Amino acid sequence: MQAVNSTLSGRIELSASGGNQVAPGELTDTVVYFVPENGGRRPQPGRYTMYTQGKAFDPPLLIVPIGSSVAFPNNDPIRHNVYSATPGSAFDLGFYGEGESREHVFDQPGLVVVNCNVHHVMQAQVLVVPTAYQTRADASGKFKLTDLPAGRGVLHFWHPRAALSSLPVSVPTGSAIERKLVISKPRVAR
Repeated sequence: MQAVNSTLSGRIELSASGGNQVAPGELTDTVVYFVPENGGRRPQPGRYTMYTQGKAFDPPLLIVPIGSSVAFPNNDPIRHNVYSATPGSAFDLGFYGEGESREHVFDQPGLVVVNCNVHHVMQAQVLVVPTAYQTRADASGKFKLTDLPAGRGVLHFWHPRAALSSLPVSVPTGSAIERKLVISKPRVAR
C-alpha cells in the first residue's frame, strides 16, 4: 500500500577530520535517497550527459537512476579514452576525438569512478541509485523527500568525500531527521 504525500525531511551537517576542510557550498553535493523495503515506484532510467572539455569532466558528479545511459561527448580538440575500473561496473569507451561521443549504461547500483586513460588528472563520479526517491541537500543542509510509500526502508546519505551512511526508518516518521557526515577524503582539484 502506498501512502500519498508521505515525506521524510531533515538536515545534513558536514564536519571534517584528518586535516580536511569543508568548502563553502559543499553541502549541496550531499545526496539523500530512500530505498523502501516493499513497494514504491521503480526508478525510471534516463539519458544523461557528462562532457569532456578543458581536460575535465563536466559535471564532475552525476546522480542517475539504475539502468540510465550517460553520453560522454568530447568537446576538446584532443582525444580522450573514458573508462572505469570500478569493480562490478568497469567499462572502457576507447579512444575518440573532438565532436565524437560514446555512451555507457549504468546497470549496477553504487558509486562508479570515471577516468580518462589519456589524462590521468581527469576524474568524475556517477552515483547510480536503485530507487526513484532521491534528492540533494540545499546550501543549508536541508533535504526533503516526498510521495514516499508507507512502511519501512533505508535512508542513505552520500557525499563524495564521506563514507556512505544509512539509517533504517519507517514512513511516515514523526520528526525531522538530523545526520552528521564526516569529510574524510581530500578535495579533488578541478
